[in-house]
Amino acid sequence: MKKRILALTAVFVFGGQAFRAEPVAKQGITPIQAELIADLNARVVKVGATVFARVTADWRGRDCSLDNGAILEGHVVSVVPHSQTVKTSELDLAFTRAQCGEPKLGKFELLLAAVAAPPAHNDLGILSDPMPGGGGGISGLKAMQFSPINMQVDTEINAFPVSPLMKMGEVIGIRGLKLGVGTGAESSTALTLMGHDVSLDKRTTLLLIPAQGTFPRVAASAGVSSVAPGQTAAGHSSASASATGREEAESAPSEPSVEDMDVCAPPECNVALPSANAIDLGRTAATLSIRQLGFAPRPQRVQDTFDDDDELAWLGPRQLLVAFNPHILVVRHWLGQAGWAVRIIRAALVDTETHSVIRSVDWELPDSGKYLWPLPGGRVLAHVGSELRVYGAGLKIEKRIALGGPLAFVRITPDGSYTAIGIRHERHSPELHAELVESLGAEPEENVSILVLNRDFATITTSSARSRLMPPTLLNEGQVRMLAQRNMSYRIAMRAWDGRLSTIASLRSSCEPELSSIAPDLLFLVSCDRQTEGRQYRILRPDGRLTLKGDSTLNECGNAAEGSANGEEFVVKSVQSSLPVPPGALFSAADFASETLGVYRASDGKRLLAVRVSSPTSSRDGYALAPDGSQLAVLTRDQVAFYAVPVK
Repeated sequence: MKKRILALTAVFVFGGQAFRAEPVAKQGITPIQAELIADLNARVVKVGATVFARVTADWRGRDCSLDNGAILEGHVVSVVPHSQTVKTSELDLAFTRAQCGEPKLGKFELLLAAVAAPPAHNDLGILSDPMPGGGGGISGLKAMQFSPINMQVDTEINAFPVSPLMKMGEVIGIRGLKLGVGTGAESSTALTLMGHDVSLDKRTTLLLIPAQGTFPRVAASAGVSSVAPGQTAAGHSSASASATGREEAESAPSEPSVEDMDVCAPPECNVALPSANAIDLGRTAATLSIRQLGFAPRPQRVQDTFDDDDELAWLGPRQLLVAFNPHILVVRHWLGQAGWAVRIIRAALVDTETHSVIRSVDWELPDSGKYLWPLPGGRVLAHVGSELRVYGAGLKIEKRIALGGPLAFVRITPDGSYTAIGIRHERHSPELHAELVESLGAEPEENVSILVLNRDFATITTSSARSRLMPPTLLNEGQVRMLAQRNMSYRIAMRAWDGRLSTIASLRSSCEPELSSIAPDLLFLVSCDRQTEGRQYRILRPDGRLTLKGDSTLNECGNAAEGSANGEEFVVKSVQSSLPVPPGALFSAADFASETLGVYRASDGKRLLAVRVSSPTSSRDGYALAPDGSQLAVLTRDQVAFYAVPVK
């Protein structure tokens, strides 16, 4: 529905106003749809300040073509803040440059014609449309592994709100704001608000029209030359549009209540005990010092999120791969299309019985992101330089996958059938990139090309998305997405490989939830309680049933989970800090008091082992279950400790 609206909506009738030499009330105009990329407030902005907007739908004109994600540049022509003596605030905007199919900005004058409040719904997922698989579901898809498959990707297009008769200067969803098209200083658009400062939030939707040159017209196939009362802006009658909406609403899956998502019904579900109440703490079976290998943690380093410096992975029943950042001097040099070397990771393969190092290598990386992913069959996928490598027993390279640019993400189904790889591509010139970084205080959005590989790492489909979207979460049955709704509510839905859509769960959270998949075929969800803001974690099955639920205080953070290769156990990690750590707050590992890890049976969430270690690192991972689930390895700032998991 959202895409169909976007394809046909935003047709303007300007109420009989003459614009240029031609009265445009007689013909529809396809405007440019965009959104602000930063907040804008008359109280703090200055005359001459640059304002950036991002195009949210492809647009084609005679003199300019704008792709989804292209940048528009405007500037503040005049500004009048609200005060005791000035009751009406005014902000005049003029858009003069655009990214017309080029990495750099070029002259292209636009008039701001209408404004709408930011969308109430925000799709946080990437892969949302089905991967065609014939009619046999995932088995049908597996049969087509060597055939080209076209997969569409949801690019989070925001449909502009539709009214029966949209007019020049219309404002939707922003109370009291008025728009004067061409009435501002230097023929700019004037935004005025009585009693308060003019203020537009990030992601406010803008509709703009070219100030000069010919207008692109709505295609004749759309059946619209102008919009009359009783018709929607899509060119359909109100009755037919309503009927279509009802049909789509009826076909959509019903949503479970938020309360139902938290129902933990034994014997299929268990409630994790608070870390302070764990009584059957496991005893260390063995320890391994890795200081002599160069392991040098930095607990005093201040950060706002857990890092990806330290990783553990099993390459067989008695081979443990210990990978870490030794924090040695990095000589910056070009690593190919992935970029410049910024970090070195030391990977040491250790025999867990003899504690001898079988092999040790150094990997150069062009980023600070995750670089190691377990694979079925005692293998791992590693990011090294400008490629991905599959390593097997003995740390032998079994496969190389070249990357055509910086790595954005890697996501793997729990059974290893499919791997989704995202590769970033710069969409801005160096000058524009620097301007956007200065304006946003962060890296700007880039293009992401997506490769979907089969079990043999052959490409079976490709697509594209944007770097701002949350990477996909993949289950064995399909692709999972998260939809942000009103009042801190979220919905988790799955699109099966055969195209069926189902709602897994609904929840409320005071922070943006984190979602990932683990073996054997489970979802790990971390959210925040709306009253206490403490973190909550849930292990869910693909049908939404709970396997495990746990709650914590603000002193507990760093929640993570991983499954064993045999699919019979999983482990959940939680770090305890001596100070409260709200979501987004700064912290350092020096403040961490301990780390608790629980090993649970995948079938019913029964706890098999509880471990508490001191001196945890600031790594997101740093723990691993043996392939048969018999051992748990945990990395601390001093050593690697091994714990025996009791027989089930």
